[in-house]
Amino acid sequence: MWTPIVLLCLTTNLTECIAIGGPIAFDKESCITSVKEIGLPYLKQKHADKVVHGYQCIPVSYTHLTLPTTP
Repeated sequence: MWTPIVLLCLTTNLTECIAIGGPIAFDKESCITSVKEIGLPYLKQKHADKVVHGYQCIPVSYTHLTLPTTP
């Protein structure tokens, strides 16, 4: 499984940035298509004061994650 990570920085101060990830895709090609066609246009609209400085799809494995248990 894969998830995109997008780096957005303020247009007025390129050292103030945020990274946003998700959603999960089953393969890298779907991840890239999703971020290009859906994610980037949405983020550009939602964060109009920021510019996209890059994005990358990274592999995700849930085998290393442990969920908290309720007492």
